[in-house]
Amino acid sequence: MFAVILNVLTGGLLDKLLGFVERGQAQRLAAMNDTQRQVYADKADARQAAKEIRLATAGFWEMRLLTFLVAAPFVVHLWLVGYDTMWPQPWNVEAWPTPFDEWEGAILLSFFGVSVVGSGIKAVAGAIAYRKR
Repeated sequence: MFAVILNVLTGGLLDKLLGFVERGQAQRLAAMNDTQRQVYADKADARQAAKEIRLATAGFWEMRLLTFLVAAPFVVHLWLVGYDTMWPQPWNVEAWPTPFDEWEGAILLSFFGVSVVGSGIKAVAGAIAYRKR
């Protein structure tokens, strides 16, 4: 229903965009050889299995607590660095020791950036799936 309303409001732009994406995906798959297709299918299966695990464990408080405990130190450090940078304090916030200094951004993106991108991908996938009905 949402896809239909959005399509009407955009004057058919959604149909054109989704058609372009579908054609591009079909062309990409057609250009692959058997080995590449098998690797692509294996990756898709791995993503599906990871999704099922995330969905199965999402409702458990233990998983939420674990996510909080992993992300909290990096988020607090990020806030302290930002605060100390904008309003210099007598205490100096040190960088993480190696290798965490290189991983901090990746860890934060894995929790926050990927969820935003994932939501966008789910919206497009839902629109494609609804369109095929």
